[in-house]
Amino acid sequence: MKIHLATELAEAVVQPTLGGWLTRYARTVEGHGRVEVIHHDPEVEARYPREMWSGNPILFPMVSFNHLPGADHHYEWKGLRFPLPQHGFARRTPWKVAEQTAHSVTVDLGHDDATLAVYPWEFRCRLIYTLVGGRLHARHEVLNLSQSPMPFTLGIHPYLRVPGSREQCVVRCPRSTRYNPIGRSEEYFTEPFPSADLPLDRDFGPTIQLGNFARKECRLANLRSGLEIILNWEEAPAFDRMALWSRTPKDPFFCIEPWSALPNAFSRAEPGEVTVLEPGQTWTAAWWLDAASGSNIA
Repeated sequence: MKIHLATELAEAVVQPTLGGWLTRYARTVEGHGRVEVIHHDPEVEARYPREMWSGNPILFPMVSFNHLPGADHHYEWKGLRFPLPQHGFARRTPWKVAEQTAHSVTVDLGHDDATLAVYPWEFRCRLIYTLVGGRLHARHEVLNLSQSPMPFTLGIHPYLRVPGSREQCVVRCPRSTRYNPIGRSEEYFTEPFPSADLPLDRDFGPTIQLGNFARKECRLANLRSGLEIILNWEEAPAFDRMALWSRTPKDPFFCIEPWSALPNAFSRAEPGEVTVLEPGQTWTAAWWLDAASGSNIA
């Protein structure tokens, strides 16, 4: 099932049954024509769930990985151990359409026997995509339907289309803190990270992990054409960590990934890093994507 959203300036495609996957977002930019903001690859979609190197997969109830001694991809909570794959199960589980209009769709993921076997909490995870003019807005809502506090981490993994040749492009990062993992993320040491333009033709295979942002916004900028792809998560207080990653320095995509925690968060158990939602409470986060000429970005 494909849900098509459209306005005069933009279009988007969401595939609820494929993990609530946003597989396309494109908008018209003056002087640049129709710009693909999200990397759109039908061949990758056809290989789902084996491959998801396109679109915007949702990471829930865990971002990245968690491991226990002798047990990869496991986590522990209140003395109980459970297996959970990399980035959780949301991106590989069908979502359902709750509401739909010409320019907006709301999709829901809820608990079932399969999720309860690895994540013993009843929940509703809701995602709302809305086109407003040319900009794509997203809002996450997580509701704890259980009788006990529910731990989770949540993040997004957008494969953003590089706006031109990698040699011409940079990722513009805000002043922040860099988190450097020790071992397999059992611990981190930190260092200041000044605002910077990082060339996209460098190797991002060793993921750069940042947090404590001066501004929750990153951009992919083509220094020659002026075209910029903007990801802003100012309305997501919990997204205080972010990963920068690319599979190779030659891929047509680059990932800017706001997260609510760093890898191995359940095992480190740093106070406040894992969100613990009380019964009946709702957690929210919002972000938006856009593209524009460098001189015309609001």
